[in-house]
Amino acid sequence: MNNLLLFTLQATFYIYGAMGLVLSLKCLIYDDSSHNVFFISSALSFIIGYFLHFMLQNTFKLRYFLKIIFFSWILLILVSSIPFLSLIQELNLSSILFISTSLITTSGFTLNFPTYFQKYEALFIWSSIIQLMGGFFSIISFILIFHIFLNTQNKLIVFNKKIIIKFIIYYFLLYTVFFLILNFSLNDILNSFVMASAIISTGGLIGNNGNILGFYFSNNIFLIIYSFLLTISALILPLFLYLQNKKILKNYYIKIFKRSFFLIIILSFLFLFFTSNNFLNIFENIFLFISFITTSGILPNKLNNELILQQINPFFFIFLLIIIIGSFSGSSSGGLKLDKVSILFIKIKDELNKLAFRHKVFGVDLIKKGSDQKELNNLYALIAFGILIVICSILSLCIAGYSVFEAYTVSIAALTNTGEGFLYINNVILNENSNIFLILNFLMICGRFEIIGYLLIFQKIILKN
Repeated sequence: MNNLLLFTLQATFYIYGAMGLVLSLKCLIYDDSSHNVFFISSALSFIIGYFLHFMLQNTFKLRYFLKIIFFSWILLILVSSIPFLSLIQELNLSSILFISTSLITTSGFTLNFPTYFQKYEALFIWSSIIQLMGGFFSIISFILIFHIFLNTQNKLIVFNKKIIIKFIIYYFLLYTVFFLILNFSLNDILNSFVMASAIISTGGLIGNNGNILGFYFSNNIFLIIYSFLLTISALILPLFLYLQNKKILKNYYIKIFKRSFFLIIILSFLFLFFTSNNFLNIFENIFLFISFITTSGILPNKLNNELILQQINPFFFIFLLIIIIGSFSGSSSGGLKLDKVSILFIKIKDELNKLAFRHKVFGVDLIKKGSDQKELNNLYALIAFGILIVICSILSLCIAGYSVFEAYTVSIAALTNTGEGFLYINNVILNENSNIFLILNFLMICGRFEIIGYLLIFQKIILKN
């Protein structure tokens, strides 16, 4: 396992460094003076990748794994922030770190940062690269977590270097397909590159307007394409695993679909209710719903209309529900994940059976539906930890000047990695305050750091080792 962890992390930083180097060369060719900062960022990424070999020479232990994944997120944030230091006269250090954290965790908080894109095109491209790598590392870290904690007994698929290499090729090939589809439709290379990065990573930064589509990019045909690609992005890892082992995983995913069916029906009714009570057309409604389910937070251009935005405001609890649920495990989206939340419905049915028949049937439906008590405990841990840090962050944000509603909205937007899109539809403004940025940085990393839930579940194993 130690070799697999080392290989995966080194590959992540080497790929990141290669992208920074390509951008640096592009700036150099076009006489852009910013090529130096991208070269420094690229060099640092390569250096980190190289020295990881010496850091991970110790015998593998679970507690080391947890620390290394968390530390890797911190390192990615630092590498991402270096080019933004060129704006140090216009942005303070806390704002730069906040923007870097938001991009690498694919949360989509932008402040007023997109206003610099017209002046600094290279930073626009770099922001998209950060989102792309953030989505990649979110999924690759989930693979490692799944391999250690959930796949040790079932052996649904054997993870090794060959599988990791296949996934790297698969992810960036899929991104290339997204880019080609968008470029064929939009006929705009730069915006296609940015949009493809935002979609595959479920990030929210898509251009000069932050998370809101421009008028030209928000017609019905484009919205259909975006909705389709967002749906694919929610199934990146399930599709990859299915391609690796069709025979076993076909049955596994059928069970997941069956146990999630009731929840999907509920979400469908919520969608119909929402659609029938606003001025958006069917394509805009579908796109908006999928955007929040995948926690992308990208908004159609019509939401610039104050009248339409006021119609959206009363649906706070619908949007809150869908961003907390999120899409499927193994995607780069935030939230608890649809397949995990569906376990609650099985548990409720199980408890009702115990109450009605007054005999022990505990765990029967969980087994039949393709789950077990460990997975249920995982969900409990995630919910409990999420509630705890939301309460703490609300108290902190209220002290910083927010109302309770605003503090709750900002906390959920950060923790689910939905970002500015959720704030915008609720008329909440993000205050530029270093203390607030510090709180939100922690929440955004927690939103990406799915390992926290597993840490709580396997605490005894970790202490034992």
